[in-house]
Amino acid sequence: MTGPVITEVSPSDGPLCESSFVVSFFVPKENQPNPPPAKGLHVQRWKNVYVAARQFGGYVTDSNVGVEAAALQASIAGTDWSAAIDKSHRAGHASVYTVAQYNDPFEYDNRVNEIWFLFDMGNELHAM
Repeated sequence: MTGPVITEVSPSDGPLCESSFVVSFFVPKENQPNPPPAKGLHVQRWKNVYVAARQFGGYVTDSNVGVEAAALQASIAGTDWSAAIDKSHRAGHASVYTVAQYNDPFEYDNRVNEIWFLFDMGNELHAM
């Protein structure tokens, strides 16, 4: 198993539908040119992307992931970063948030997780 395990969370299209989740595993650099195939899986290649991140410990649960995403949102509210994230979401370029989990499931202590807001860096932010 590689780390981090990344889960992209996107809203549903319908009023009573659940959110959708895409779980991704990092492929080590030596396997990236020709990743081993697996039935039902596909390779996803990421371009360079910017991330606003918040780190938290413990296990990721339905009850704490929303709290951590809201805390990240509050910490960047009113900033140029928040504006870039909103713009990326409106353009359909990013999930609502992404959860990165770095530890093996059987590691109980000192767990490291992050909430990410991915975004494109527009020309208007290069002057920062």
